[in-house]
Amino acid sequence: MAFLSLRNVRKVFPNAQNAAVEDFSLDVKQGEFVSFLGPSGCGKTTTLRMVAGFEAPTAGSIVMDSKDISAERPNQRNIGMVFQSYALFPNMTVADNIGFGLKVKGAPKQEVKQRVDEMLALIKLEQLGGRYPYQLSGGQQQRVALARAIAIRPKLLLLDEPLSALDAKIRVALRNEIRAIQRQLGITTVYVTHDQEEALSLSDRVVVMNLGVIEQVGAPFEIYNFPTTAFVASFVGTLNIFECRVDDPALGTLHLAGVKLFVSPALLAQRHSGKTVKVALRPELIYIAASGADDENQLTGVVENVAFLGAVARIHLKVGDMTVLVDEFNNPHLAVPAVGSALTCYFAREVCIVLA
Repeated sequence: MAFLSLRNVRKVFPNAQNAAVEDFSLDVKQGEFVSFLGPSGCGKTTTLRMVAGFEAPTAGSIVMDSKDISAERPNQRNIGMVFQSYALFPNMTVADNIGFGLKVKGAPKQEVKQRVDEMLALIKLEQLGGRYPYQLSGGQQQRVALARAIAIRPKLLLLDEPLSALDAKIRVALRNEIRAIQRQLGITTVYVTHDQEEALSLSDRVVVMNLGVIEQVGAPFEIYNFPTTAFVASFVGTLNIFECRVDDPALGTLHLAGVKLFVSPALLAQRHSGKTVKVALRPELIYIAASGADDENQLTGVVENVAFLGAVARIHLKVGDMTVLVDEFNNPHLAVPAVGSALTCYFAREVCIVLA
């Protein structure tokens, strides 16, 4: 049975032409880490705020731990929340910020002190309890905000883009800490982000949203490797998307700019000859070589650009009127292809995805 269940949740703001969230249904298991991923304005934060109680759903229900909380106030839900802006009290020390929620609940002074000490140890800031927020770095402040949210022993932890204000290196380190703490405590967590790398690295499952609706829900491996819609395919990771004409569905043959391509026939089920379909292909699944296997697809073109991305070199290969992106692992002992040179790339039919 789901610990958190959203059923047909809808949110329409006054004077808005369209719903901010439309027919959102999701079950979250106890102890699961779920991320809402999508561009700005897709409804992910609005959904989170409805779970927290800061916004009331226009329709639908929100059930947590077998109790309908749709109409409850935020302070009745026993939910911890971490905001993008830290939202620490500037006139309180670190220790007082962490213990604030417990004091509001009327916890005994000794219990508050013990819990604050536990939280300071958990976030590895034991020596900084007496400092004020302005004396901390951004990463340290966000750790304090996290400790304050979980100090009250919430049933559910919500995080609204908590790392977006931090620089890249601190962001990576802190997201690993957040995941480690979540696993240690076993707390059910919902995390909002527009950063696909964050969502894929942190989550048990990812909910990809666009224009207020769910596009796809799945494990990070599924979302990245098997996108079910053109939006998910283009939003998560870098992708080549080709418009092809179906030739023979039974053989899995397509036509792309005068070249015959092969995909798994099962991908063309219910498709008819002459129909246009979109085929998605990850750049890292294409390779450049003097020759490929007999049953592989091949495209020949001219190198338009080579972008060095650290671990990979991304080759922009002009094939007819389209540009094909090919990722090659960086090897300092091999020269990158020269701009203007002719190259042939190869890819297996099994790595092609036909989008809905």
